[in-house]
Amino acid sequence: MYDLAIIGGGPAGLSTDIYAKRAGLSVLMIEKNIPGGAVAITNEVCNYPGFQSIGGPELANLMFEHTTSVGVEVV
Repeated sequence: MYDLAIIGGGPAGLSTDIYAKRAGLSVLMIEKNIPGGAVAITNEVCNYPGFQSIGGPELANLMFEHTTSVGVEVV
């Protein structure tokens, strides 16, 4: 039983997961492919907050690691 289930692991879903956990909710993320959505298959992301330039797969991995580090369950 979860307070919140997020369907999709793109940047919006990953952000929602983190903030929901910080609010004390039990959270489940459901993702059928690789976390990060379209960012994960983008060569270069420019002007993303905190990064002037970063590879999409690297950014997706960092976001996913952050999500799992706060205790979000992923299926």
